[in-house]
This record gives sequence, C-alpha cells and structure tokens, in this order.
Amino acid sequence: MDSPDTATGATTAVDAGAVLAPLRGQLDEIDREILALIVRRMRVCLDVARLKSEHTIPMMQQSRVSQVVGRARAYAAEHGLSEDYLGDLYTRIIAETCAEEDRLISELTREARP
Repeated sequence: MDSPDTATGATTAVDAGAVLAPLRGQLDEIDREILALIVRRMRVCLDVARLKSEHTIPMMQQSRVSQVVGRARAYAAEHGLSEDYLGDLYTRIIAETCAEEDRLISELTREARP
C-alpha cells in the first residue's frame, strides 16, 4: 500500500507486514492464551461429566447452559461488543463440550456394565 510522504507529496510503499507485526504478535499471544483456556475449560467439563456419570446426574443441564450464555451476552454488552458475538461463541463452545461430555458419559456407562 502506498502512503503520501507529507514533506514531498510523493508516495512511498508501506511494508504492511512490518507495520502490523507488533500488533499481530500481540494477537498471536492472545490467541495462544485463548486456546489454552478452551482446552482447560474442556478438561474441567470432562471432570464434570465424570461426576455426572458417577452420581447419575443428567448430562444436559439447560438452566446452566442458559446461565453461561446469558453471562457471556451480558459481558459483551458491558464491553461494547455484540451480544450475539459472545453469545454465539459460547453456544458453540458449549455445544462441543456437551458432545464430548455425552461421549464420555456413554463410554463410562458401557464400562460400568457387567
């Protein structure tokens, strides 16, 4: 991309990669943290699934799902983001978590049968 040289009026080529590198580096670090937190969240959810299986608690807890998605939507609104953005993101995270919990509970139930 060319940008005007304010002293001469001439245009100079801008190395977008170099200009954006510091912020992209920050984004890369944030992404690593987000990904690590998603993995950590899944591990805790699988621990929850083990307890649900052990205590015969139904896997789907719709009131909890609604609470978590509602909290994400409220957080988005408080921070100037679209409620749909974080609400949809959490809906997707929870859908995958529920699928993994269901898989694990089914596996544990099969193993527990004589």
